[in-house]
Amino acid sequence: MANYYTDNKDLAFIVERVVDWPAILALKEDFGSPDCPWSGPDEAKATFVEMLRDPVGEIAANRIAPRAEEVDDIGCRFDAGRVIFPDALERNLKDLRDAQLMGMTIPRRYGGLQFPETVYTAAIEIISQADASLMNFFGLQGGIAETIAQFASEELKERYLPRMSTGEFTGAMALTEPDAGSDLAAVQTRAKDASGGEGIAARQDPTTGQWTISGTKRFITNGCGDVILVLARSEDPEKKGGGRGLSFFLVEKNPRVRVRRIEHKLGIHGSPTCELYFDECPAWLIGARGMGLARYTAWLMLAARLAIGAQALGIAQAALAEAEAYARQREQFGRPIREMPQVAAMLADMRMLAEAARAVLYATSEIVDLHQGAEVRGLKEETRRYGRLAEALTPIAKYYTTEAANRICYDSLQVHGGNGFMQEYPIERLYRDVRITNIYEGTSQIQINWAIPRLVRGDLDDLMGALAAREYADADLARLHQEVLRSYEVYKSVIAWLREKDNSFREMTGPQVIDIFVEIYAAFLLLRHAELWDHKRAVAARFIRRLGPRVAMNRDLVLNARLETLEA
Repeated sequence: MANYYTDNKDLAFIVERVVDWPAILALKEDFGSPDCPWSGPDEAKATFVEMLRDPVGEIAANRIAPRAEEVDDIGCRFDAGRVIFPDALERNLKDLRDAQLMGMTIPRRYGGLQFPETVYTAAIEIISQADASLMNFFGLQGGIAETIAQFASEELKERYLPRMSTGEFTGAMALTEPDAGSDLAAVQTRAKDASGGEGIAARQDPTTGQWTISGTKRFITNGCGDVILVLARSEDPEKKGGGRGLSFFLVEKNPRVRVRRIEHKLGIHGSPTCELYFDECPAWLIGARGMGLARYTAWLMLAARLAIGAQALGIAQAALAEAEAYARQREQFGRPIREMPQVAAMLADMRMLAEAARAVLYATSEIVDLHQGAEVRGLKEETRRYGRLAEALTPIAKYYTTEAANRICYDSLQVHGGNGFMQEYPIERLYRDVRITNIYEGTSQIQINWAIPRLVRGDLDDLMGALAAREYADADLARLHQEVLRSYEVYKSVIAWLREKDNSFREMTGPQVIDIFVEIYAAFLLLRHAELWDHKRAVAARFIRRLGPRVAMNRDLVLNARLETLEA
């Protein structure tokens, strides 16, 4: 039988040999306490690996993946205000609930597994390889529940987290609006206290609600979910405009939340994207008033972006497997097409790009775990340090993995030739599904604009400096490391030059600067991996042979850039 964990040798390698579980678990667990189910990090790691193998890898490969075509063909329907799931999707959700996977990162005291984010990232990748649309239930569930666990009152945690852990309740986040897509500071949905005034403080009451919300939200993934986190304007806009007047609220599905319609989309047909109307709907404030955008939405979006990176990587892994299988069996001119030099090179590049993206994604996930653990422990200096790293690396990881996944799916379809354009082959669905990943939860351009100021001010300098200072006893790896160091010097010179430029110029050249950074970062990570697995030597060598020319090209594009547009 297939297994999407054990069959993915690169993912298993990262989980079992690369991730620093002792460091993560030292911050996240109290070994020896009654609350901790493990005697030490080795037992915890063994539990994580076994969980990813079975049930996650087994269910994904042998139950969810065979249903993906049916889910895509039928899709979600809208009938008289109700969202109706295809039967195959209902079976998928039941399988996840029965395997007790819906509460993977929820604290144990609320019935969850309390696994690290890195385990969850791997599970999301595996589920997404089977059916990308299912991830929007499974992956979103964790981010919503973690936000409640982190910031909501104890009454709200007790009321909702146990039912989210079992999968009885699913979640959604309602941020965007018809006139406020990525510009969340322009949100107009209004929140009022229960007596009708605006911005009046009161005691949280999980049975009656403190606030009411009115307004329209659009492009809401799983907007028919049971628990909805809503960004709304709680303060007088004349006194506190923009993002300062926004707060974060929890809404439980009720008759005053209406699904107006679901969108007809290019892909991920098993994930309903809804337009919602809140008609003086009861709501509960999460956290402090006025911090909805700056604190809680930003925190939730970081978690969501990591999940979308894993989703994209899962789709890419599926596309890579389809391309390799097709190239083995498809014969032209008397031989399998995999033996043709151009096709062989495409397949090699697809695998190389997938492994580079996976290296970046899981290194970022590990840092997110360290940040969360330090915050729970109250370690202020470590929280600040890991927080800076996580805030800079997460958008870069989302950008790199989603763009890489789109490239891999594009090339996989090309390997299939005309057959790839036909619905009889899975790559047609994968090609459609992957396209949303570099759009939702922030487009690639938004990820770049988020990351560039952090690179310019040096938030990742210490991290990169440590990787640059690493020494390799192996002569071949040491030689490759020197090649990366030459590119790293180019990166530093570009950043120094960019510090003299204004924000508009930085944003315009951002794609090239981020590409320079992330490819050097990936090269450093692949070299570390090559010390542990001989296969990675070939991957690192192929990647680094191309690094210098690509860095030089992007440097020249930055240095010769001009703020101009071409208009008819």
